[in-house]
Amino acid sequence: MIETLASLHSVDGGTYAQPGSSPEVAAIEAAYGAQIQLLFSKLVTNIVDEPTTHDTDQQSLGRFTKGLAIARRARQLALSAVGATPRVATPSVSRRKKVKET
Repeated sequence: MIETLASLHSVDGGTYAQPGSSPEVAAIEAAYGAQIQLLFSKLVTNIVDEPTTHDTDQQSLGRFTKGLAIARRARQLALSAVGATPRVATPSVSRRKKVKET
């Protein structure tokens, strides 16, 4: 069985299909994972096909970033449409920044 990015872990702190979730949520998460894989594949293709310069790398990165933002937005809208509440990740505190209690 091939696992999608969505079934492996959360990259951006959102909800991914949990055991017992609806088939609609699972399908949305699988489609989101597939879209991220396509975006990454296109990024690699762009890097390989273009001359290696800072400008072309930045253009490729810009297209990837824009596609990622669109995919995230579409995922959020679709999850809202099926009544799923996206989970918001809480930022973790760095060990260096934790304050020691006395």
